[in-house]
Amino acid sequence: MSIELKNAVKIITDAVTIISKRFPIKWEDIANKPNIQTIDVTDFYTKEEIEKILNANNQLVSPDGTAWKQTIDNNGVVSWKKVIPNGQ
Repeated sequence: MSIELKNAVKIITDAVTIISKRFPIKWEDIANKPNIQTIDVTDFYTKEEIEKILNANNQLVSPDGTAWKQTIDNNGVVSWKKVIPNGQ
């Protein structure tokens, strides 16, 4: 290995070592950092509630209470399929 290449490798190795010692950056060390507001998660929906809303919004319900869900085939034809509880 040539002297120039050895010097370049040493410079890069030293730089990586210095950078590695500096990271991860601690939040306390950052100047002019923004204030992080606490988030009240009580206003958010749960996964189950979101799934229920999405399912309800993508269905029609007939007067007798039967739910119908649309499907679209590759030709763009929309058809409605009766939703049977428990997937049967």
